[in-house]
Amino acid sequence: MGKMKHVVAIIIVLTILIGGFIFLLPKLSGMQATDSTTNATATDSTTVQESVPDTLSFEEKMQQALLPLEVSYSKRKKRHIWTMGGGQTVIMYLLQAQRFIEKNGGKILFMEELYNNNEVFQAAKVDLTKDNGDTLNLEFQVSRNEFKPGASILAVAFQVTNLTPELIVGLNQLDFKYDLLVPPFGPSDDFYRDLDRIKRKEIALWIPMESTKLNKAHNKLRPLRIHHTEEQIENVITEAYRKIPEAKGIVSRYGDQAVEHRQLLQAILKPTKEHGLWFADISMNKLSIVPQTCQDMEMTCKCTAPYNPDNSSLSDYTKSKLREAKRNGLATMILPLNQSSLEKLGNLSEIAQKQGTTLVNLSTFMKK
Repeated sequence: MGKMKHVVAIIIVLTILIGGFIFLLPKLSGMQATDSTTNATATDSTTVQESVPDTLSFEEKMQQALLPLEVSYSKRKKRHIWTMGGGQTVIMYLLQAQRFIEKNGGKILFMEELYNNNEVFQAAKVDLTKDNGDTLNLEFQVSRNEFKPGASILAVAFQVTNLTPELIVGLNQLDFKYDLLVPPFGPSDDFYRDLDRIKRKEIALWIPMESTKLNKAHNKLRPLRIHHTEEQIENVITEAYRKIPEAKGIVSRYGDQAVEHRQLLQAILKPTKEHGLWFADISMNKLSIVPQTCQDMEMTCKCTAPYNPDNSSLSDYTKSKLREAKRNGLATMILPLNQSSLEKLGNLSEIAQKQGTTLVNLSTFMKK
């Protein structure tokens, strides 16, 4: 009787297992079919994506690379005329064209800069063969009036000696990025708290350095002097950075002797680099060894000229810096922070835009 019960139990279990298998088999098959269909669809989709041809012609790709303002054809010259944005020389456009042509399977047949053309600022002829062997005859004409967006950059910075409510309002009305050159020692605690109220700023540490212009009155600013030890200099820079940790760089204040003195300069640059800061020499000393020393130390440094009321007017200085950006591709404008400077720069953004100049902070300028 006991054996019979075991047999019946085994038969029941087998029946359940077989029934379950029969029930699941169609579903498993369906899932496999779905997976196969999905994989096939994915494969087909990949194949379709890989097989989509590049529909742009050689000429269209070249236009995307060089971004002409206008494209036309001259029957008289039998050439395609590409009007290029000002703010960049025709030589630069020719170099861009050469790189594109060689990279994309074309070949340059002829290049010539054109002179004595009063109709345009600069011009050049370019004859080339495209990747399919067809010839394309171009003439680049650099516009006098329309400028290539982003063709040049101009960094604007203010030397800050005090912060009044009026100056803070004036700074916040500017519609572009700028730097504040801030003394890390000397001003009151309210001065540093007021910095937080200014919107588009980037801060650089404006530290006095060895100069014939220093006197006892500057001691509260903790200038970096020739007789200081490396440790003393490192401590000053470290304290300055801890006081204003959002600072991006160090800018010389005075410093006409410091930038000539290799040992002092190296002692200043070492902790500057360790804190991840760049260095700007605005001493205007023609004997400055900052470029060579920074190169030896693999540091980011530049020399630039601040506004000097002794040799130019504010108006002349701002105009010259805009011209410099337009001519060289980059420039800096460093002004004292006062109402006159802020009023002078009220429409700077509009003027810069018209000549294709982008207004940036010093950190962007230092990377160029």
